[in-house]
Amino acid sequence: MADADIIIQSCDSVNFRVHKLVLSLSSHFFGDMFSLPQPSDQEVVDGLPVVRLSEDADVLKCLLTMLYPIPSAIPTSYDKTLMLLAASQKYDMDVVQSRIRTEIQVQNLPMPTGAATFRAYAIASIRGLSPEKETLARLTLDFPMTFEYLCDELPFFEGWVLRDLIRFRKRCRDNLISCFKLFLDFRNPPFNIWMYCTQSGSYLRTYTDTGHSPNWLTDLFRERLAELDQAFTKPLPKTSNIREEYLSALQAHVTSNGCIACPKAHAMNRETSCKEIENRLALAIGNLEVGDSHFPEEFWASDHSNQATVEGLSEGSTSAPPVSCVMYS
Repeated sequence: MADADIIIQSCDSVNFRVHKLVLSLSSHFFGDMFSLPQPSDQEVVDGLPVVRLSEDADVLKCLLTMLYPIPSAIPTSYDKTLMLLAASQKYDMDVVQSRIRTEIQVQNLPMPTGAATFRAYAIASIRGLSPEKETLARLTLDFPMTFEYLCDELPFFEGWVLRDLIRFRKRCRDNLISCFKLFLDFRNPPFNIWMYCTQSGSYLRTYTDTGHSPNWLTDLFRERLAELDQAFTKPLPKTSNIREEYLSALQAHVTSNGCIACPKAHAMNRETSCKEIENRLALAIGNLEVGDSHFPEEFWASDHSNQATVEGLSEGSTSAPPVSCVMYS
């Protein structure tokens, strides 16, 4: 900017010539800074005062595109996108932060996968980006949570960040277990629609009483319960897959056994049972937040180590120990 009246310098020593007025109008932080008397020994480059910032040039460049009437730039790296959001929050740019999130949605940037999801979660947590933290915490459920899997990402964590994620995963696991155990009681609505299985062509055996337990559905629920026992060494079952798994299990049962009662019960109830399973599982973890865990006093009084052990994570113990620190490489 030829008529710039200040330079902001990135942590990697790149200078951006900008305007105090633009920064002040966009940021309460800079507005307050420039309203104060400036020190007489302030660093000057080419006659312009210099303000050093902790962000790198890539992040600052993207941030400045949000302040001027020029095309907006969003980093291609998700980690850098989080840093951009954190910078807008740090400098008290609420409107700019909202615009960044809108641009991210419009551009449909790919979300991180694998171990990178945990790194992104740690960055969002430490930087205080609540919406991104909650989204990323749920994405981590699609991957195992063991020290072997996370070893390269642990330097990005602080102890409380890892502890909160362990608690969140455990609560998700426990809620899903409660749901599947409830589903196994076929005496209560809306799961009391099932009749005795009858094979096509069986000799006039027709049952109208309901509340019975079809083996194919019981087996499906028990398989998911077995998976949840390994909630740390394996991904959690995806609740969005339950409808497909339910219908596949029903079809396999009909094909192998020639049952006419189960598809009849399913058809008569217009997938009521299937929808209820799907809805309850979604609600089981949909309302949970990462930081709202409250353990009973007896948990802390029990004989738990103050450090997370490999066994505590990799074996998916019922009570994951709290983490007080993480060793940084």
